[in-house]
Amino acid sequence: MATAIFKGGEIQEYLADVVTSEDHNQIIACGFGYSRIMSQGKVSFNAGIIGCIAVNRGYRGLGLCKKMMQKLDSYMVSSGAICSFLFAYEPKVYLSSGYVNLLAPIHYFDKQLQVWNTFIYRGGMVKLNGLKQLSDTQAIEFKGCIY
Repeated sequence: MATAIFKGGEIQEYLADVVTSEDHNQIIACGFGYSRIMSQGKVSFNAGIIGCIAVNRGYRGLGLCKKMMQKLDSYMVSSGAICSFLFAYEPKVYLSSGYVNLLAPIHYFDKQLQVWNTFIYRGGMVKLNGLKQLSDTQAIEFKGCIY
């Protein structure tokens, strides 16, 4: 598994890490890690956002997602993120990586509509790496878009 770091560009403004897995010189899985300062109430914290996790259908069930999550989580912790968020289509996939359901609403910037929005995403998940807990009712200020 190869890890590369890319920075710059509008969409990669907060991009911190990219993990890919290859077989016969073809990318078969990838995942992205983003980092930014967020807040909930008066508490600010460095947080990670895991996004764009994808595994080629022919390679699913081999543990590639879990290995990518371990690499991305490790990078987030080493860069000072005390929690990481992800927004999953299949939340159960991430339970074994230590993620739990995110119950709190998030306040984020919707790039398509160009407006700030608040919502609760039912596939939202969080992993607390050093943060003791988050309020389940108070909105988390994402201070940017979600991935």
